[in-house]
Amino acid sequence: MNRLIQYGTVEAIPYYNCSRQSFEEWETTGVKRQWLGYPLIVFGTFIELLYIPIIYIIFKTRLIKHACYKIIVVLAFIDMCATCCSCLITGPLLILGSVFCMYPTFTYVAGSFALVVYDRIASLISGDYLFGQGKTYGIAFHEYADVIEKRLAYFSIVFSISYGFYMFMFTPTICYNSVWISWIPDPLSELTPSEKAADMYKNRPQAWNNWVFVSCMFILFSIYCGMVKKIARGQKSKASMAIFFQCIIICFFNTVSALIYNALSFVTPDFWILLLGQLCWSINHGCPALIYITMNETIKREFKKLVFGITTKYKNRPQAWNNWVFVSCMFILFSIYCGMVRKIARGQKWKASMACQLCNTSPVIS
Repeated sequence: MNRLIQYGTVEAIPYYNCSRQSFEEWETTGVKRQWLGYPLIVFGTFIELLYIPIIYIIFKTRLIKHACYKIIVVLAFIDMCATCCSCLITGPLLILGSVFCMYPTFTYVAGSFALVVYDRIASLISGDYLFGQGKTYGIAFHEYADVIEKRLAYFSIVFSISYGFYMFMFTPTICYNSVWISWIPDPLSELTPSEKAADMYKNRPQAWNNWVFVSCMFILFSIYCGMVKKIARGQKSKASMAIFFQCIIICFFNTVSALIYNALSFVTPDFWILLLGQLCWSINHGCPALIYITMNETIKREFKKLVFGITTKYKNRPQAWNNWVFVSCMFILFSIYCGMVRKIARGQKWKASMACQLCNTSPVIS
C-alpha cells in the first residue's frame, strides 16, 4: 500500500500500467466461471451471517472474560474479513472473468486487504496453537493456568495486529486472475516479462509467511501430540483431546492453501489443484464458525435458543460424537461440492481457455 501512497494512482506504479489495451481487450483474456462464483457468494454470505450470533453470544454469556474467547473473537472478526475476500469479492470477480487490468484500483486495494487477512489469520492461528499448548499445560498445572493463558492470548493478538499492519503497508499487493482462480503477485499487465518487473512483483515476506507457517504447524503439532499423550493419563485428558481435535480441523485447510499458493511460485499446478486451493481458502475461514456451533456446548446451546427459539436443558453429550458427526458432514459436503464442480467444469472447456491464456502469460517466479 505504500506504493499507492507514493505514486498516487495504481497505474502510475511501475509495471502496473494497463494502458496498452482497452477494457474490452483485457476482458477477453479472462475466463468467466459462474459455476464457481455463485456458490462462493452463497457460502460466504452464510458464513458471515453465522458469525454475527456467535460473537453476540460470546459477549452476552460473558465468555469474553476468558482469555481463550478473546482470541476466538479476534479470529472471528479476521475470518469475517477473510470470508469477504475469499468469497464475497472473489465470487463476483470469477463471475465477471476478471483480470487485474479490468479493475486495477479495486483489485490492487482488495489484494492488499486479502493479503493482510490471510497472513493475520496464519499468524493468529500459530499463536492460537501456542495458546492451545498453554491450555494443555493449564490443565496439567491448574494453579498456573490463568497466568499462562492470559499472557499467550494477549501476545497472539498484539503480534497478529502488528504483523497485519506491516504486511498491509510495506509489502507488494496480490492481484486476482480468473484464469488462475487465485490471487497472484503478477498483474500480468506487461507484454514482455522482465526481471525488473518480476522483482517489483516479488513478495518475499508472503513467501516466508507461508513456509514459516507450515513449518511452525509441523513443529507445534508434533510437540502438542507429545504433550497430549503425556497428559492423557490425567482425569481431564478429554478437554485436551477436544482442543487437539479442533486444532487439526482449523489448521488443515490453512496449511493446504498455503502449500498450494507456494507451489505457484515454482510450477504451474493443474486446474483441480488451483480449485482446491480456492476451496480450502474459503472453507478455512468458514469451518471455525461451524466448529463453534457444533462442538462448543455453551455456544451451541445459546445459538439454538437465539436463532431457533429452542430451549434445552444442558446435557454434556460425548464430545467424541460431536467431533465425528462434524467431520463426517464436512467430508460429505466437500465431496458433493467437488463432484458438482467437476461435472459442471467439463462443460466450460476450461482447458482450452487456460491453454490460450498460458500462451501469453505465466505466473511470476517468487
